[in-house]
Amino acid sequence: LTSDTYYILMLYNPVVLIYSRGSQIIANHKQKQTGTQSLATTGMNLTGSIVRIATTIKEVGWDFHILRAYGISVTLNFMLLAQILMYRENTARFFKVLKEKKKE
Repeated sequence: LTSDTYYILMLYNPVVLIYSRGSQIIANHKQKQTGTQSLATTGMNLTGSIVRIATTIKEVGWDFHILRAYGISVTLNFMLLAQILMYRENTARFFKVLKEKKKE
């Protein structure tokens, strides 16, 4: 990839992030439960995004396109983490009912 086409990837990265994480956030909201999403994995994704912001500022500087993508990632990962905590009881109920149905 040449340096004059690199910006194209940086331009579409937020679109892919919003589509992938956003669709999961919407599905969780509609279902009022988070299924098998892991608190640990989502927490590590959030932490990783925050660390990437810090290291990008230190190593590259205030590159808007890179920081925008990581900022969006932090926001979406935080929303997923909040949903896991918010819908924890509903998710437990969902799996309890699912387990009872399997026994039948």
